[in-house]
Order: sequence, then C-alpha cells, then structure tokens
Amino acid sequence: MAEEQSLLYTPTWAISATCGVFILSSLFAERAVYFIGQILVNYKLKALQAAFEKVKEELMMAGFISLALTLGQNSFSKICVPTKLTATMLLCNKPTNGTTDEETMTQTESAPAVHSSICKEGYSPFMPLENLHQLHILIFLLVTTHIVCSLIIVALGMWSVSQWKAWESRAHIKAELSVHDGVRLTRETTFMRAHALNKWKTNTFMSYVVAFFQQFHNVVRETDYHTLRYGFIMSHMPNNASFNFHKYIRRSFQDDYKYVVGIRPGLWVYSLIWWLLNVDGWESHIIFTAVPLILVLAIGTKLQHIITKMAIQFKETNPLTVGIPNVEPNNKLFWFNRPQFILLCIHFILFQNALEISFDVWTAITFPPDNCLYRQPSLLIGRITIGIVVQMLCGLITLPDYALVSQMGSNVKKAIFEEHIRTAVRKWHKRAKARIRTAQDSGEGSSSRSSHTRQAIEDDPSQEDAGPIEMVVSSL
Repeated sequence: MAEEQSLLYTPTWAISATCGVFILSSLFAERAVYFIGQILVNYKLKALQAAFEKVKEELMMAGFISLALTLGQNSFSKICVPTKLTATMLLCNKPTNGTTDEETMTQTESAPAVHSSICKEGYSPFMPLENLHQLHILIFLLVTTHIVCSLIIVALGMWSVSQWKAWESRAHIKAELSVHDGVRLTRETTFMRAHALNKWKTNTFMSYVVAFFQQFHNVVRETDYHTLRYGFIMSHMPNNASFNFHKYIRRSFQDDYKYVVGIRPGLWVYSLIWWLLNVDGWESHIIFTAVPLILVLAIGTKLQHIITKMAIQFKETNPLTVGIPNVEPNNKLFWFNRPQFILLCIHFILFQNALEISFDVWTAITFPPDNCLYRQPSLLIGRITIGIVVQMLCGLITLPDYALVSQMGSNVKKAIFEEHIRTAVRKWHKRAKARIRTAQDSGEGSSSRSSHTRQAIEDDPSQEDAGPIEMVVSSL
C-alpha cells in the first residue's frame, strides 16, 4: 500500500481549492447566522434573540470541542493502556468467527502493525486516530441535531399557539355577554361537563388515568382556553377584562423557548454517562430511548390533570356560578409547587431526543450495516420512530400547552409586560437605585422615606415571576 502523501508534496492548487471550499462554506454559515439575528432584532423579538444567543453559544461550544480534539488527537493516540482494558465495555463485542479466546487476543494484539511502533507488547492505544475522527463526527452531529430539533420545536409551537388567536376574539365577546347571564348551576357549564362530571375523575388515581388518555384526543379546547383566560384575568387583573391573553401567551411561549434551547453543563455530563453505559449486551439503549417518550406522556397527563383538578375544586366550592367559572390559579397544582419544573423536563427531553437521533445517524454513516447496532433492524426503526413522535408531540402539544397551563400558577410571568414597558421599568429601577445611593452618600432625605423607597424597588422587575400588577397592565 502506498504511503499517504505529505502536504509538502501536495499541489498548491489542491491546497488552495480545499481551503477555499471550507472558507466559503464557513462564510455562508456565518452570514446566515447574522441574517437570522438581524431579523429577530428588526422584529424586536427579545426572547427569541436570547434563545438564538444560546444557539450561537452551542455552536461556539462545538467549535471549541472540535479544536480541542484536533489539537489533542496526537497526544491521545500516543496514550497506551493494557490490552485487556481495551476489550471491556465495548460498544460492540468483537466477533470471534469460531476462534478461541487466545487466538482472538493474539489477532487483536497483532492486527494493527502501527500499534507496535507506539505501544509496547501487551498494550494498545487508548484512542486511535481513526476513532478520534469518528468521535469528532458524533459530537458535531449531536450539536447539529439538537439545533435542528430546537428550530423545529419553535416553528411547530408558534404555529400551534397562533391557532388560538380566533379564540381570543371570541373570548372578548363571550366575556361581555357573560356579564348579563343569570345564575346557573356550575355543573351545567360546558367546562364542568367536560372535566368535572365524569365519576372516574373524582378518584385521584383514576383521574390521572383519564387524563393520560385525554391528552391524545382532547388537548386544549376552546372552552378550556376561555376558562383559563378568565381565571387568570380575575386573579391578577380584575379591572382589565379587555387584556389580550393571546399576545401574552405568545410572549410567554417565546420566553419559555429560550429555556429549552442550548446544552447546559449538566446535559454534557449526562451525555458522558449515556455513552459510558451504551455497552453491547447491557441493552441500556432501550431504557434511554423510552425515557423521552415516557416523560412527554407524563407531562401531557399532568397538564390535563391540572385543568381537571381546577374544575373539580371549583365545582366543590361553588355550586352556582355567573357566566364563565372563575377557576383559581395555584402553584400547588404543579409538581413540587413549581411550574418551571416542567420546563426543565422538556429541556431534557429535547436533548435526549437529539442524542438518540444523532447517534443513530452517526451509526448509519460510520459503520457497515452488519454491526451489532443493526442486529435487529426493527429496534432501530422503532428508535427513530419514537424520536420523531416525541419531537412532534413536544412542538405541537407539550410546549404550547405548557405556555397556557403554566399561567395557572400563583404568580404571573415577566412576559405580562410588553417589551418596551419592560425596558422602561428596568431603566426606572436603575435610576431609583442610583438616587438611593446618592441620597445615602450625601445624607439627604429622611430615613423613613429612603426605607419606603428601597422597599418599593426591592423586587427586581426582570425576575421571572412577579406579583399582581394591575396598574401597569391596565395601560397595555
């Protein structure tokens, strides 16, 4: 076999052409990223800009990993470990082809002649150069797949939320007409008939079972939207019945989206554990594949159960109602009394799904079709199918429903403010703190007045949750 040609003896036109291809493709990608960022800036989509910044951070992280692998590949390939260690916890067990263990060990030690020039007898390279190159491709595919999955999520979710716009218009009309409605039995309302009259739903366990199946055919209906909207407005801003709840949901969805993009350090640690346990014969990939689907179904069940629970609680305390039932938001309806916990689960689902899909694609393009990972084609097809189903459920149902149902927490989100109001409040907050510092330094102003002013601005208006803010919202 002819030796590989050194770069010293490579035609300059080949060097220039190769570099040109990589430079042009990189410039195209950089301009595309800049163009997308400018679109978000022009449309003043602050939340999506923050999410896009996380995507760029993810790309930067992939670049640093790629640089580290490139610079360190020669050092890694020269690390030698006992040959027995290289035969443990394999991604695929080596086929014996009828040979004995001693013969297989002899073949393993003598097969790559290059090993003898690097490692002494009884030792093998910790990570050969070819393996590092394959690992490089896997990490690149993981980051790319995660970014694509994130973009699909936001596209599907924004489309799903936009379908509720017509409900908002009808909700205003219904709210005006409900003022003139007479008193009626709570159980006769459409919302109660759908969620609180089924005898199975009065039992805690059976209510979860019903909610599990309900998520597949009755996701969020118009009557649910009207009732949750009315309960939110009556709890946080009863003097602003004309509040545009749909615009608030859209802003809330965009804020939620920036929390489910990007790869946090904890997820990188999880990916290391995932790769460590993906050993041939352990069948751990079956468990890992099922985790996203189980979590998606669990979240869908919980969101449905929250609506059912609010309906049952209202029916038990209010036998009569005027107009739309006034359900009461409460953090206790959510896991650990934290609506944001569901968002963390969705973030994990998105990453785990990207990890599974990227691994399947990497396996297909890197190894021959007769490897152990393709031992049962039905399992591979099942894994890909589950990944697609989870992706569609998250984008079309789970994340949009969370943006709506999470408003039933005790507090409102910062998305309650329009962006220009949020900016003005932040500026006021900074000016007020500066005036307090100036007054303290100069000794001016009474201590009681400074105390009251300090207490009034103690809560940062840029925090995720805020208290009732009827006076500000009434001006929106």
